[in-house]
Amino acid sequence: MYLAGIESRLDYIKDLGVGALWMGSVYKSPIKDFGYDVSDFKDIDPVFGTLDDMKNLIAKMKEIGLHLILDFIPNHTSDQHPWFNNSRQATDPSDRYYSYYVWRDCGNDTYRDYPTNWVSVFGNSSWTYDSVRKQCYLHQYLKEQPDLNLMNPYVQEELENILQYWMDLGVDGFRVSATSHLFEDYLWRNEPIIDSTKSQVDYQNFYHNFTISQPATFDILARWRALLDHQTEKDGVYKLLMADVTDASEEDQMKYYGLYGRDGADMPHNFGLLQKLNRNCGGTCVKEVVDDWLSNMPPGRWPNFLVGNHDYPRILTKMDVQFVNAINMLLLLLPGTPTTYYGEEIGMNDIAQPTPPQDPWGRDPERSPMQWSNASLASFSNCTGNYDPQKCPWLPVNQDYLAGVNVQAQEQDKDSSLNLYKSLAKLRQEPTFLHGKMKYAIVDDDIFSYVKDWPGETK
Repeated sequence: MYLAGIESRLDYIKDLGVGALWMGSVYKSPIKDFGYDVSDFKDIDPVFGTLDDMKNLIAKMKEIGLHLILDFIPNHTSDQHPWFNNSRQATDPSDRYYSYYVWRDCGNDTYRDYPTNWVSVFGNSSWTYDSVRKQCYLHQYLKEQPDLNLMNPYVQEELENILQYWMDLGVDGFRVSATSHLFEDYLWRNEPIIDSTKSQVDYQNFYHNFTISQPATFDILARWRALLDHQTEKDGVYKLLMADVTDASEEDQMKYYGLYGRDGADMPHNFGLLQKLNRNCGGTCVKEVVDDWLSNMPPGRWPNFLVGNHDYPRILTKMDVQFVNAINMLLLLLPGTPTTYYGEEIGMNDIAQPTPPQDPWGRDPERSPMQWSNASLASFSNCTGNYDPQKCPWLPVNQDYLAGVNVQAQEQDKDSSLNLYKSLAKLRQEPTFLHGKMKYAIVDDDIFSYVKDWPGETK
């Protein structure tokens, strides 16, 4: 099982120098979007294990001093969630579930008149007609992921109960998925089209003025921050709040730290390096990305950087092999909190797009199994013989695990990417790297360098 497997590898994660483990969605789900279509926020999908497995994992993490950050998905649910079933059948506005989701009139069974021209992130209209309710519901992602109506006080209460439930079980933080999509324009205005000669059902062909970073977003983040602060006071362990902010301008991203004197997220995820790093992004390019965040960040706030995640090609795929160590050095020694996608510490590469794909949007290559050793399936699973979804990985293992791109081989090689990563993780705990002032040194298209100093320290 996925959760039991993580528990079995916690010593490795701790030895890496990791302080907190961020886990993607493991909630009960029909798995239309790999768990981000949730049908029960308070239970674990059997694909990943059981709720007892999660409780055991949390207990073990606390025992060895690791914190768990869990994905929180407040923008939408699965269309299999009981809330949606109740809402689509509600006919009376006094019904509790009547406005749990975003419903609008849009014609009838044979004629469609969509409320707006809004387009789903995955393409095509973000409105789908429901033959039971006789209205359209909004979905900024898949049609199987109807958007919750976060203006509804009942929905706000439900979401706060979910946060409290997991904090009571020992979770120490949350990454709010799709934060920038939480609210939409209440006047239902059409979004401007970038190029009228191109597709009008392509998400990238619109300015998302009315579906991204709406003012109410920052109000609800402040509410969640206050809830987490209350829990921090209660148990003495700080509760972290991260915001997944995509398709937002840098000016809007900074608002997620907090507005009007109210705290928001501890860290809106900084996708700058993740999106810009490639073979054509040299030292000057890197400096621009780093400086954009550090110079625009509100006073007193904490930076963060990441170079990989489950939606983007891996470092080795985007750049040559000699850059893997350099990019890990960049990530771990920059100011603030680094986020490492699993396998980047050993230089994992994307796999070829499998046929047929598991993910129709092309995100399979960067999601291949972690490579632990040169044993069968890189010791990721004990799958043998007939395919068993409870034991076998969804995706193939990259065959370079047989050529030393695995944990076991690199632990025995003092010059490996893994051992360099561990050394960097230790170095970043030195006062100079924790608190030192950063000054750019040589920066040109070939070199990005900087120095950090702290009084009384020599390294």
